[in-house]
Amino acid sequence: MKKKRILFILSAVAFAMVSVCNSWAQETAQDILNRRSNQTAQPNRATAASGIRARQLNKGQEDILDRAKWSRIIYRYLDLSKEANAPLYYPLTPEDGRMNLFSMIFRLLQDGQIKAYEYLDGKELFTDQYTVDFNEFLDRFDIYHTTENGRAVVSDVDIPANEVQGYYLKEAYYFETGTSNFHRVPIAICPVIFRQGDYDAQTVRYPLFWIPYAEIAPYALQMPLMTSSLNNTMSGTVDDFFRKHDYDGEIYKAANPRNLAISQYTSTPEETARERTKIEQQLLEFEKGLWKEEPYASAQQAKQRSSKRQSRKTGSGSSSSASAQTMRDRRY
Repeated sequence: MKKKRILFILSAVAFAMVSVCNSWAQETAQDILNRRSNQTAQPNRATAASGIRARQLNKGQEDILDRAKWSRIIYRYLDLSKEANAPLYYPLTPEDGRMNLFSMIFRLLQDGQIKAYEYLDGKELFTDQYTVDFNEFLDRFDIYHTTENGRAVVSDVDIPANEVQGYYLKEAYYFETGTSNFHRVPIAICPVIFRQGDYDAQTVRYPLFWIPYAEIAPYALQMPLMTSSLNNTMSGTVDDFFRKHDYDGEIYKAANPRNLAISQYTSTPEETARERTKIEQQLLEFEKGLWKEEPYASAQQAKQRSSKRQSRKTGSGSSSSASAQTMRDRRY
């Protein structure tokens, strides 16, 4: 009887241990599934948050420009063969976790993390109607790719980063009324690809698309950049490069009522160069003029200060004379 009781107890204990182990295993597996699900969701949430943040930045920038007391929109061409702009061009293919600006833009577009908008002659419209379709873009520019599960796949060596040899940059100069500060900020960027023409050997520029800078700003902030051949430390970011105006870009257009580029209202290269220089000088003079004291105002203030000093001296002299006369009267 005792043996049967002992066997019964041992069986119950064993059953309980197996149940606990099974329950522990089930919970652990569920935890793993939950953790994997959370890890998968985090990049999606980060992507959505970046997109929302970009739209908010873009809207905020538009509001600031609308309220600005003075503003001017300038378009520049950044030639990547110039030494100052070379940090945007290299490395030509991604290596050791590094990539150039166009490779970053290309991957963000491929993953649907940013939006690009059609390049239209003479205007930029950042609306859904003109949103670039990535697959159509690949076909239009004959970029080699394969398709997996309905998604275009492009290897690093097939990204045409070496052919993108320039950028159009739209920037705004404005005077902020609330803080009385002068700003110069990037508004949008357009990669320019160089391809041989269909009917001749001449190289042709093809603007690809416009991207509001606010779209890429969250990623540019995290993209290190080597800005000097003398110092190979990654001391800055792509965002620093644009915010600090480290680029060398020639003006090809300043916003005007007729919406004309400089080349459309000048007739010779010399005249075009003079017009560019004139616009650059106007921008510099406006900024300097904000902090320069007006000569007339300065003269008036100096005159007022001189009058006040003279008035104090005259008052002091009159008081002394009156005091002296009173003393003489008392004495005699």
